[in-house]
Amino acid sequence: MVIRTLCIVCCCLLLSTAVTFAAPQRTVTDQLGRQVKLPTTVQRIIPLGGAARYLVYLQAFDLAVGVEAMENRQPPASSRPYNLAVRSRADKLPVVGEGRGKPVNPEAIMALRPDLLITAEADRAQADRLSSITGVPVLALNYGGRGVLKPELVIETLGLLGSVLGREQRANRLIAELASQQRELERRLSGVKTIPVYVGAISQRGSHGITSTDADYYPLEIGGALNLAKKLGRGGHLYIDKEQLLVWNPPVILVDASGTELVRQDLARNRDFYNRLAAVQTSQVFQTLPYNHYHTNLELALANSWYVAKLLHPQRFSDIDPTRKTDELCRLFVGIPCYAQLQREFGGFGPLQLQTRSADGR
Repeated sequence: MVIRTLCIVCCCLLLSTAVTFAAPQRTVTDQLGRQVKLPTTVQRIIPLGGAARYLVYLQAFDLAVGVEAMENRQPPASSRPYNLAVRSRADKLPVVGEGRGKPVNPEAIMALRPDLLITAEADRAQADRLSSITGVPVLALNYGGRGVLKPELVIETLGLLGSVLGREQRANRLIAELASQQRELERRLSGVKTIPVYVGAISQRGSHGITSTDADYYPLEIGGALNLAKKLGRGGHLYIDKEQLLVWNPPVILVDASGTELVRQDLARNRDFYNRLAAVQTSQVFQTLPYNHYHTNLELALANSWYVAKLLHPQRFSDIDPTRKTDELCRLFVGIPCYAQLQREFGGFGPLQLQTRSADGR
């Protein structure tokens, strides 16, 4: 009788313990189509592979308990406004890996007892393996390819994370604002004739020169331009031959500010090439902000879109100051103005003075 009573008591205690410590769970589908079980309330997150950006966008970086070295040991850069906005907090967080696709430290992750890992660079196998090794659910995001901005995926990402993190209201605001920005640009540009443009020096895992371009460059897509790189029939980031640029001979050339110095160095070696470009001859070379730095910074991509639209169709945008628009967008997405820092670091928007003659006039 005593033994039976003890068994009943033990069973009750076990059931009680299970009820006390089994956290409620839910299942969500991440952007790789994986079914992920995670706590109903997420309180401790480690963002990987550039996912910290979306925590900042959703005003949820306070949930981060660890970061990659990319977020607190690399020098802060204005081309990643999200990092500038939370750098003081990020500097105090433990490091779980280097970032940029390098392996993480599973032991460091497990020591921090996160509820959830969010990654923006893993494929299905990598995400499954990371979850298996650490015992922590992994939610995988999809940026749409390195350096490629797909608004539909941004909206999907914001909606997914807004639901997972309990930041639905914030996510809905950003989704609505993105749609509003695109609609307003479309309205102002209705009926305009697109202008052929070449954009060069696009950053891709580092800075590159004039032959680095992007056939899907978002600011040209919505800024009233004809992206000449599309004529090659390939999408995304690509490199062209210099001769191809001479064949196109665009009336307007844009240079990504991250590669401006490389363009100047190339100019010093190849003055004859640059002198043959109509855009150089007519001073129609302009600098844009770098928006691909550890994946896409949406606020800077939008800022570039407004600048390009005004540059190409000034009569439709006489009321728009691109520098103020940049600060407006940075405040919306990351909570701080950023144009002054971008100007100090990269020179900001404006004509790019390519000196095509040597000092002795040759």
